[in-house]
Amino acid sequence: MKSGTCPKCGSNEILPELRLHGGGGHPTYVDIKEPEPATRPFIWAPKSEQSQFVAYICGGCGYAEYYAVNYKALNEGRQKGYISG
Repeated sequence: MKSGTCPKCGSNEILPELRLHGGGGHPTYVDIKEPEPATRPFIWAPKSEQSQFVAYICGGCGYAEYYAVNYKALNEGRQKGYISG
């Protein structure tokens, strides 16, 4: 739908990049974290990546698609073995 037409109804009335809001005044997000190593050092803090979302909503039928803002960093973290946490 980022291309400008709704896959459900074909409308080109798309509301782009609307921010999502979660509970407690914080936007909805996902995060992935480095898994704990087998031999964990005494002081260890996992590396992580996270992303908020934007929504594209069809003004003709209400169909919505959500896109991660920081998708490249999430993918790089996944390739390094980070897990959803």
